[in-house]
Order: sequence, then structure tokens, then C-alpha cells
Amino acid sequence: MTGPLDLVFFGTSEFAIPCLRSIIRSRHNLLFAVTRPPRPAGRGKRLTQPPVSAYLADSHPYIDVHQPEKLDGDFISFLRNRAPHLMVTAAYGAWLPGELLSAPPLGVVNVHPSLLPVYRGAAPVTRAILDGRGETGVSFMLTDEGWDTGPLIEVFSCGIRDDDTSGTLEERLARLAGEKVVQVLEDYGAGLLEPVPQSGKALYADKVSTMETWMDWNRPASELERMVRAFQPSPGARTTLRGRLIKILAAEVAGTAGIPPGELVAGRDGLTVGCGDGSLRVLRLQPSSRRAMTAQEFLRGFLPEDGARFESP
Repeated sequence: MTGPLDLVFFGTSEFAIPCLRSIIRSRHNLLFAVTRPPRPAGRGKRLTQPPVSAYLADSHPYIDVHQPEKLDGDFISFLRNRAPHLMVTAAYGAWLPGELLSAPPLGVVNVHPSLLPVYRGAAPVTRAILDGRGETGVSFMLTDEGWDTGPLIEVFSCGIRDDDTSGTLEERLARLAGEKVVQVLEDYGAGLLEPVPQSGKALYADKVSTMETWMDWNRPASELERMVRAFQPSPGARTTLRGRLIKILAAEVAGTAGIPPGELVAGRDGLTVGCGDGSLRVLRLQPSSRRAMTAQEFLRGFLPEDGARFESP
């Protein structure tokens, strides 16, 4: 098919917005968008619209938006009646039933932020940083009923920088996806790109658990530094001082040796913490119920006594 495509877009988080923006600006027809319903958020648990819905309301209020709680038979019948050629999903956040996948003749193209089959699943960006990878990317795949197991249409690689957080890396991957999505859809729709089965060893990127966010100071400083970056901007790498929760927001591997794991050393260069191998210099942190602050600000208000230690459960 070489003419304009009739499309339906499924997306919820910030990652999806560059792809959606590119589709809206293209020659193709966006029939409507689908995003997750609003959810309680923040300390006040106010009902909050997801980023895609908020973006459309602010920038493209004329576009029809649907937010079904379930992708059930009524919704699938409605979708079939609109007769899209193709559906696109990017960080939608819910399982797509087989009946929905078969509704458009060209299927469902999913945009996934990893080099599949590596990091299938919910947290590919975070896991890539945690594991110390030097490269990741964006995969465009034809969705099947598995979990990120469908055949690949096109793949684009992206380097991981030494100072990348999950936030900065995901933003860069989202931009890359937005730059490529229209051409991929056009080439696939025209039959110029043939989906091919994924090959190589699969690796799963499970959702990050709360226990994983606690810093074990017996681990090497290099691992803990990656952990700090991987859990930014959320949920944050955690530790405690005298029973009080502290999130470590930014840190770097320090050259100081011989400090026992978890022990704090305050000096002119800030706050250094001993690790199982090496030490970590804390740059920014956030005590519970306080604002984020630099290590120097923290030391002015929380000067640790000799032998004070960061601890974790």
C-alpha cells in the first residue's frame, strides 16, 4: 500500500509522545488515539491524566481519544468499524488481546526501547543501565500474543553514555523512535520491509521491585553508581541513615580506598561512602520529607558523627 494509511495509536507514557507527534504531522490519517485511563497520583492522590492524553488535550484537542478500562469486545467492535489499516503501540501499558491484534489487515506495530530479543518486558531502559551495557536501541516489531516476541520490522541502535540516567536515555530513545516511525510504517505498509523472526538469546527486563532499589554497600562502587543512574528519575536508589530514608540522586565512583562498606566520610570534596570495592562520592541526595539537595547542603544540616553508616534492609 503506497497511499496514506489509516492509523490508530495506542500509547500512555512520555516515551510514546514523539512517535505520536510524528504520525500527526505526517500525511497519514490518525483515526483516533487510545491511552490508559486517568489514575490517582501524587501525595493528594488526585486523578491525573497520563502524558499522552494530556499532550493531546493541550496540543491537538481535535483528535479523538479513547481511554477504555478494558480492551473488551465492545471496544474491539468499535475499532473494527473504524477499519484502520494498521495500529501502532508505544508504551501503552496493557496487554493486547489476540482479537484486537487481528483487527487491522496490516496488524499492530509496536515500538520497543531495546534491541530485541534483549530486554523484552517492562523495564528495558533501566535494566540496560543496571547491567552496564554500552548500547541499546529501538525495535519496531509486529506484535503477536507473546511478550515482545513478535517478528522484527526494523531496528535502530543507540549508544549508552557513561552519565546516562534512565530518564535521559529513554528521552533519547523516544526521539530516535519519533524520527524513524513514519518511514518504518510507510515502508512496511508498501511491502518494502518484511518482518523477520527475532534471533539470538532472549533476555527479560522485569519490572523493578522495591527491594531492588535498596543500595547494598557491600557491592562494588561501579555497580552502585549504575544503580543510582538507573533509578533516576524514578523510583530512586535508597538507603537509610539512623533509620531515616534517603534517596541517592547522583553519585560518582571515587578514588578513595579503605573505607568500610556504608561508612560516611565528610571532606572538602563532599560526602564519600565506602563500598565493597572502592567508594562512591555522593553528589545529590534527598532525605525523607525534604527537598533534593547537594551533598554539601546535606552535610551542613546532617553532619554525620565518626563511624556513621548508610544502611539498607
